[in-house]
Amino acid sequence: MPGAGAPGGPPGSTPGMMGGDMQPMMMQMMRRMMAGQGAIGGSGPTRPFQRVEGELAYFRAELRITDAQVPQWNTLAEAIRGAVGQLRRAFGEATPASQRPVPAIAQLERRIALLSVQLDTARVVAAAAGPLYAALSDEQKLMADELMAEHLSLVPRMGM
Repeated sequence: MPGAGAPGGPPGSTPGMMGGDMQPMMMQMMRRMMAGQGAIGGSGPTRPFQRVEGELAYFRAELRITDAQVPQWNTLAEAIRGAVGQLRRAFGEATPASQRPVPAIAQLERRIALLSVQLDTARVVAAAAGPLYAALSDEQKLMADELMAEHLSLVPRMGM
């Protein structure tokens, strides 16, 4: 198709990156991870990333991952776990240790560093998600799409 990007992806997408259908699901998971808002990792801003394994188990069960899909699922799950570890560290570094106000420039620098980690981890998870989505049956893809739509409606947009 003229002007198409990666196979299975939207026009202009990068080869090797996930297709358009999986991207919303992964972005929702990453938004929640980054915001500490429940799915894939937290119960609120004070306890981010606490329920990663439970959230992964939930998504795996809902998607009905087959034995043949386990390698792709494991790759994605490991990418998410790694992202959560990096995000935990980045949030810890971005959170002031004292009650004193942080100078404005330092706040901006912390925000930039955090956003950089968020972007990097989103890219890693996105790269791992593509092969799994490609391996899903049409029924599983519909479930992934539904899960994403359901969870996206619950996730507040990050104020940027």
